[in-house]
Amino acid sequence: MIRKRNILFVLFGVFLSIACALAYLRPWAKRPNLILICLDALRADHLGCYGYSRDTTPNIDRLASEGVVFEKAFSQSSFTLPSIASLFTSKYVSSHKADRIERRLADSQITLAEVLKASGYNTAAFIYNATQFDPVFGLNQGFNTYSIGEESDRKPSFAKTLPACLDWLKANRQKPFFIFLHSNDIHEPYHSVYENFFDPAYRGRLDNEYMASGTPFHKNNLKRTPREVEHIIAHYDGGIKYADTFIGKLIKQLEEWGLLEKTAIIIFSDHGEILSDRGKQFCHGFSVHDEEAHVPLIISGPQVKALRVSCQVQLIDVMPTILDLLRINRKNLKLEGRSLAPLLRPGVKNCPHNYVYAECIKGESQEEGFIDREVMVRSASWKLIGSFWRFNKPLAKYPKSVQLHNYSIISTDGKDGFELYYLENDPKEARNLYYDGPSKIKAELLDKLVSNF
Repeated sequence: MIRKRNILFVLFGVFLSIACALAYLRPWAKRPNLILICLDALRADHLGCYGYSRDTTPNIDRLASEGVVFEKAFSQSSFTLPSIASLFTSKYVSSHKADRIERRLADSQITLAEVLKASGYNTAAFIYNATQFDPVFGLNQGFNTYSIGEESDRKPSFAKTLPACLDWLKANRQKPFFIFLHSNDIHEPYHSVYENFFDPAYRGRLDNEYMASGTPFHKNNLKRTPREVEHIIAHYDGGIKYADTFIGKLIKQLEEWGLLEKTAIIIFSDHGEILSDRGKQFCHGFSVHDEEAHVPLIISGPQVKALRVSCQVQLIDVMPTILDLLRINRKNLKLEGRSLAPLLRPGVKNCPHNYVYAECIKGESQEEGFIDREVMVRSASWKLIGSFWRFNKPLAKYPKSVQLHNYSIISTDGKDGFELYYLENDPKEARNLYYDGPSKIKAELLDKLVSNF
């Protein structure tokens, strides 16, 4: 009798644990609305909720204080097209193959918007970016409304996308909706209404030269002084501050319409930004170092509890997470990401990834006649980067350095190579240990790199 009673007690504990988990996630089962906000080119370490010293993100920080902050989230590429394609499909770049601006996301790829549309959601995207969100690249798949603006009206700002979003929402808020909302306010050339907010006293040549060139990754940046670098970073932070004001306006409007408690909001970036981390270069799309690959990821919603998650996660995890929380069957979708739903509960310690991956075509294009492809595998403590060149004519016919289509200057030495970093002692990835690092770690990460790419 005692044994039977013990078994019943154990079973009761198991059922209670399951019931508590379901109760914790139950609000998502009521088909909440969903808003996915992409703050283009926002690196994680420039938000207050990620420890930044400047007050760049008061509105995002308030959302983060009530939601789940993933401290180590990584994009699958360092520029928009492959990164967003990975998020929309839960596929690595090497799987969906939209890896450069000469390619598009194939119609055969099943996107998050398509799945939600088939599940009864009204789907809409509000984007002003005349390049990699253009429908020619295939990222519009599954959206009932895809607002990108006419060519002459594509001004890359929340000042355009948020009013269009709210106009649509006012007319469509009675039915469950999925909105993808995009902002380019942080993106180079770092111009915004708040561009001088953090450095108003600056007087110097950037007042003319930088404003005129409008390209912070231009060859002129190779000659920047430390003070000029400081001012350019202040411009970047001003763009963050400006974008954040629109997050506040969105939250306020959702509250006024009684939608905030019925809406899940996910904030992320498609990639980070080089801010003179390696030499004097700015911009993105050149490497898979953490300044480009480490991105913010914040989930808030009905009954989501405040939590910080230190596990490594990836943007390809967003789609399976959403589908699990909405109780949408994903059995036949062949997703490569893993659901983060278990991490939304306190006390869960099993991380979904021992390794995360990213890749990029340096310069985003094959237009110059060569490809320098960088690939990355990252564990909690170690990171391995491989660089691989391919030329369509003999290397001897190329100059030693080339100005890319976006004005950046890169060396064309054509040498394949590796970088290995011990992140616990070298979080800025400044000391390459590949040639004198531990052989066991090199072999382990090389195996993971080869098996993934």
